[in-house]
Amino acid sequence: MFTRHGIVGVLLIGLLAGVFGMGILTPVSAADRVLTINIPGNSLGVHIPYMAALNEILPSMPGYGKPEITRVKRLQTITQSILAGSVEFGAGDAISTLRAVEAGADLRIVGNAFMHTSLVFVVNGDKIKTFKDLEKPGVTLAVNSKGDFTHVMLVGPLKKRGIDMTKVNVITMGGSGARMRALLAGKVDGVPLHFDQASDLAKKGNFKVMIEPAKEYDAFLGEVWIVSGKWLAKPENQKAAEDLVKATIMAFRKANSDPTWYAEMYRKYGTKKNMQTASDAEIEVVRQALGTDIGCWPDNMKHRLSVYQQLIPVYQSANAVKGTVDPGNVVETKYVEKALKDLE
Repeated sequence: MFTRHGIVGVLLIGLLAGVFGMGILTPVSAADRVLTINIPGNSLGVHIPYMAALNEILPSMPGYGKPEITRVKRLQTITQSILAGSVEFGAGDAISTLRAVEAGADLRIVGNAFMHTSLVFVVNGDKIKTFKDLEKPGVTLAVNSKGDFTHVMLVGPLKKRGIDMTKVNVITMGGSGARMRALLAGKVDGVPLHFDQASDLAKKGNFKVMIEPAKEYDAFLGEVWIVSGKWLAKPENQKAAEDLVKATIMAFRKANSDPTWYAEMYRKYGTKKNMQTASDAEIEVVRQALGTDIGCWPDNMKHRLSVYQQLIPVYQSANAVKGTVDPGNVVETKYVEKALKDLE
């Protein structure tokens, strides 16, 4: 059961439906720009709108070809790839980005790839019956990377329940699919998984959800669009940032308003095998849970400085960041604001 979050009213549905319905794509020419983008290893229900934004909507906009997309297992590696200049955009982790900036990196966050998170904390119910069981010797939890949002989503709720995190054995394991297989095989005892993975796992044994971030946090950042400050200094790249977040907003709105479109994109871009053959009814459960109950795809993206100001103390309490950086120097909101104005 998910806590219902009110979703922002859908704007310009008629206009967007007309645009998407015509199916008109700008012909690709040698002059069309091909953006380079790193994304996480799997595309599950929560990722579908931005996958459609990258592969369907952005290439339909004048001046863009289909981007060059590379899948990366670890969120921290995505941040590092932006730092190295090997790619232009990353669908990465806000915490890793803030931590890198604290260490002197020149990075910017220009929008949300999705808001909140579809991750839940799943445990082996035969071995873990209460939260205190997590402190026991021999119990192992696996997260994507220590200090990233998959880790922080556990630390706050566990501390609130009196758990001593120094007694909890946490290891790193990139990729939710790898973590799911490790939990199923008994190699680890608790992992963050996407809720649709958790639903599949519940059919295979005594696995239970212990933490749902949507019930713990008013706002929680999932994946965000990261670029380097040096890259963003160029006018042509500022336009690319605006167009990428605009495509993402259009995809958010389309996912919220059009179940048929979302189902088509779900089957086309989902990486889990059963996503390609899922029924409309099964996909609609996912869309409603993510879009309405959790609020992963706000019509206005909710890319606001105030969200970071609320969450940085949470990140500090988990020792994920020091809190020495002004988020206003990292979080660029003007590209989303411009995109929203253009879509009015």
